[in-house]
Order: sequence, then C-alpha cells, then structure tokens
Amino acid sequence: MLAARPRTFPEWPVHLLIWVLLLVKDVLAMHAAPAAMPPGTAEATYWLLSLGYLLIRAAAFYLPVWLVARPLLASTLGWQPFVRAAAGLLLALLLITGLRYGLEFHVFKPLLGFDNYEQNTAFTAQWFIENSVRFHFDDVLYGLLYAVIRHNLLAERRRRETQQAHTTAELTFLRSQLNPHFLFNTINDIYALVYQKSDAAPGALLKLSELLRYMLHEAHHDRVLLSRELDYLNGLIELQRIGTKDNLHLNYQLRGPLNGQLIAPMLLVSFVENAFKHGVLADATQPVTLQLDLSATTLDFCLHNTKNEQQKDQLGGIGLANVRRRLALLYPARHTLRIADTPTDFQVTLHLDL
Repeated sequence: MLAARPRTFPEWPVHLLIWVLLLVKDVLAMHAAPAAMPPGTAEATYWLLSLGYLLIRAAAFYLPVWLVARPLLASTLGWQPFVRAAAGLLLALLLITGLRYGLEFHVFKPLLGFDNYEQNTAFTAQWFIENSVRFHFDDVLYGLLYAVIRHNLLAERRRRETQQAHTTAELTFLRSQLNPHFLFNTINDIYALVYQKSDAAPGALLKLSELLRYMLHEAHHDRVLLSRELDYLNGLIELQRIGTKDNLHLNYQLRGPLNGQLIAPMLLVSFVENAFKHGVLADATQPVTLQLDLSATTLDFCLHNTKNEQQKDQLGGIGLANVRRRLALLYPARHTLRIADTPTDFQVTLHLDL
C-alpha cells in the first residue's frame, strides 16, 4: 500500500503572520517617535495609520507578483512576456502611488487629522511620485524575489512528485512481474498429492494458502517486517521440499537477531526461486547453500547453487533483472549486489542497509 501524499500547508497563514508582525512593529515605531504625531493622538489612530501604510506596502509587494513576475515566469518564449512585465511594473508603480495618495489625502488627513506633508515645502506631484517609487521600491523587489523563489520551489516539488509517481508506477509494474513459475509448479505438485491421496496434501495446501495471503495482503506495502518476509521464504522452501518428495538438499543458516527490522517485500524470493529452478537440488554432495546474517541495520544474503545441466532456460531471466531494478529504486546507494555466474555454479551475494 502506498503512503498517502502529505497535505501541503497553505501559504496564507504565513503571510498573515508576517504582516501582523510588521503592523505591530510599525505601531511600536510610531509610539517611539511621538514628535511625528499631534499631541493627544488616540491609540486607535496609531493602529489605523499603521494599517493604512501596511496596505500600501502589501500592494507594493503583491502587485509585482501578479503583474511582473507571472509574465516573466510563464513558459512562453519571446519578447511578449518582457513587454507585459514592463507594462505590469509601470501599472504596479502607478497603483501604489495612487493608493498612497488616496489614503494620505482622503483618509488620513480628513478623518484622522494626520498630514504627512504639512511642513514639506518641496511637495509637488512629481516629488510625490518619485518619493513613492523610491520609498516602496524595496517592497517591489522583495515581491519579485518571493515570486521567483516560490516558482522555483513549486517547480522542484512538481518535479519530485512526477518522479515519485513514475517510480511508484514502475515499482507496481515490477511487483506484478514476479515470476509465477514456482507457484504454478507448486499447484501441480499439490494436485499430484491430492490425486495420490497423500497425507501431505492438506499441509501443503495450507502452506500455499499462507503464502498467497502474504502475497495478496502484505506484499503490496512499501515495507514489511523482515520476520514475515523470512516466514514467506521458509514457506517456499517447505513447499519445494514437498514437491521434491523430501529430496531437497539445502543448507540454510540464519544468524543474527530478528528484532523488528523492515524490508521491501518479495525482494529475496527471486534469488531462491532462481536456485530452485536452475540448481541441482537432489545431490547431497552439492547442496544449495543459503546464509543470512542480520544486524539491527544490515542484512547480508548469500545463495550458492550448482547448475543443473539439464536446465536449458536462460539463467536469471526476468526475475533477477526485476530484483536488480527494485534494489536500484528502493535502496539507492544502500545495497551491494554481486552475482558470480560460471558454467557450473551460480552465486548471489547481497548486502543491504535496512
């Protein structure tokens, strides 16, 4: 089962918190400079003035995001985005200046009694426009910088989500490609036991049902308990032993504690199935050897078998190619896989950082 995609935290609470903090900062700054305010100014006036000027700064921050950055960051190429961005910058500066003029001369002065230019003898329309552009140009730059950073972060997140979706789809496909050869042979073996009315048939059928339950209900998780994976492996060995009429020669050693380690499911199965399919199983002098060494964070897996000369199928096939790819996707830079393939022997050595 795939992990649910985490919900993206919305941006607006962060923006709201920043502007609220700036509002408090501006109010405290006005209190620290009482000479700039008429005597007896009410407390509410400080907050209203600060809120008004904060609105101008917010406009200087967000207008360029929409009017300048969006055309420039669009995917279309050519000179048109630059023309729209230049026109957007001019429009943003005009709107900022207009908002400042409206608040200072039609709200602050008549309603709050605050005249920011009472002692300014150099006040002209040109001076007011230049002063507005100069005073709020930093806010414009901050807005553009925010837009560029946000665009790059979103693009990187989309790239990672696309890559993750591709990896998930590929892993799902690889899981569906697990070699059914062993399963089909086991069903045939159990059918033969039932036909012969063997006492081993009920136990073999029960063991097969346990393996199928694991494959259907647990093997679709990203990680499973290593103990459950080894239970599945032991079940495969037991069924193979039944299929060979107890003529399976296998030396299996498990060293190290099982204390809750996790592993990707069905990762070791292909190696064992490959040995059962292509190896010599009935010769006590050339047994299949399987050794597992465990620690709290690592797994070392070594499997050796002598090749069966009567087996003409290509050794390895889709099973080993499948597990190579799954290891590359699930344990990048966390595994070492070595395969020694000679005319007479086949050995797999896997080191895994769990």
